[in-house]
Amino acid sequence: MFSRTVLVAVCLFLLTVHGLLSFDDVDAFEVDPTSVTHGQYTLVAIHPHDPDAFTEGLLFHDGILYESTGLDGKSFVREHSTNQFGVHVKEFRFPADVFGEGIAILDDKIYALTYKSKVGFVLDRKTFAILDTFHFETTTGEGWGMTTDGHSLIVSDGSATILFLDPSDMHVVRTINVTRADGSNVRNINELEYVQGDLLANVWFTNTILRIDAATGRVIETLNLDHLPTLEGHVGAMHGRWKADAVMNGIAYNPANQHVYVTGKLWDSMFELDLNAPRHHIRRHSY
Repeated sequence: MFSRTVLVAVCLFLLTVHGLLSFDDVDAFEVDPTSVTHGQYTLVAIHPHDPDAFTEGLLFHDGILYESTGLDGKSFVREHSTNQFGVHVKEFRFPADVFGEGIAILDDKIYALTYKSKVGFVLDRKTFAILDTFHFETTTGEGWGMTTDGHSLIVSDGSATILFLDPSDMHVVRTINVTRADGSNVRNINELEYVQGDLLANVWFTNTILRIDAATGRVIETLNLDHLPTLEGHVGAMHGRWKADAVMNGIAYNPANQHVYVTGKLWDSMFELDLNAPRHHIRRHSY
């Protein structure tokens, strides 16, 4: 019997040969008519991901991948091996009654949100020891995604509002509302990643990533990734209460290669995307 890796490779090859799929010509961004940029993407590689990880936060820092997850009793922050994605070398476990959410790294500290507890944790990045806890407030009373621009902690709460918090005392410095070109709000903003003045954001229960102007909240572009879940093999075979929640979530930008890595809750794969220059091959890494 063919392995899933072989089947995926064969299907992609046949689709490409027959002209049905070309990663060199995919217009990933459905461009806002008033936008001045038009992006493309290439699926560069498919990496392994822990199918038990209910991903809430994903980021690179100094070449190392960090991840946070949710679910009561199963929430953690992990540092991945630099040699093998999917293999962790360090882990912090949230208290059993706490649902973990997004993370950000600032001044060599890991800031970790929680879902409804309104309490976050500050960890030493090198040791994962708890340095402090903090209280935070959002418009919904919940914590969802988090990133940083190097000054503020930038937090989503499931609404259209994104909050910029002062890390010294967690007071709200400013907020933006995520809006479409027609001025309507985009709700369910989830995981966040700050990239060169813009925010990349997951939208809960969709396979899209928004590029948002971090100054105004205006949606610049929408990245359509509907094909990625079809390459993920774990969720389709799932049964039980969490299958409906096993949606795309997690965005990490790696400055070293300028690639964006995306995954989902309980997914067995993490997808490496080049949003700049299309390439002519796909690599699946098996570690």
